[in-house]
Amino acid sequence: MRPLKEIRHDNLLRLIDEAKNTSELANRTGIAVSYLLQIKNKNAIQNGKPKGIGDKIAAKLEDGMNKPRGWLDQIHLDQSVVINAMRGNEEKELQEQDINNFVIIDVLDVSASAGFGSSTELVEVVNQMRYVPEQFYSLFRNMAPQYIRIINLSGDSMHPTFSSGDMLFVDISVNEFAGDGVYVFTYKGHLYVKRLQNTGDQLLVISDNKLYEKWSITEENQDQLFIHARVKVHQSQQLNFIG
Repeated sequence: MRPLKEIRHDNLLRLIDEAKNTSELANRTGIAVSYLLQIKNKNAIQNGKPKGIGDKIAAKLEDGMNKPRGWLDQIHLDQSVVINAMRGNEEKELQEQDINNFVIIDVLDVSASAGFGSSTELVEVVNQMRYVPEQFYSLFRNMAPQYIRIINLSGDSMHPTFSSGDMLFVDISVNEFAGDGVYVFTYKGHLYVKRLQNTGDQLLVISDNKLYEKWSITEENQDQLFIHARVKVHQSQQLNFIG
């Protein structure tokens, strides 16, 4: 018999699909989006184990989605699941082979501001881009695909290097300052994509658009700086490598 924790997780995914997205499920149930995403993505908590769905959260999910009490603890086989099961393992194996033939990069639902910063806690995979391995490694030399994510840029403060709407290919393995470059970071609750430069006792935050003033993050305030990724490539009409 499947563990209750796994059954509840599967049913959470079903509810997200029914609500159309995680944000809408959060609105209906009164549960924070960030909390739902931690459960959905099986993020580890302090004991190293993935966050699960407790009884109180289960009740909120059931009430918010008009499900009977105990619904989250039951295995639900809808018609599509039954049909897929009847097709056997052959189709599943073909799908797995097809996926294995591509390098898949997740596109995240997060808007990195190149202006004055945008507040967001929603980080959800909304799409995927597939590359033939030869194509990926030719375009993105010395980049490990498991650490690459794609986000969209908003704002004009990094013009002409980036334009609003450009796709940024970012390396999420970089979570601290690793030399001068363009980073995606949160500072005082706001999300930015800016050029960071070490000036010795502080980090200078630079906009490539000369209409925007430089500003600094001092050592005293660096506890409010959280680096999420380093920008490696951006794509508008062509790929532009920035190091």
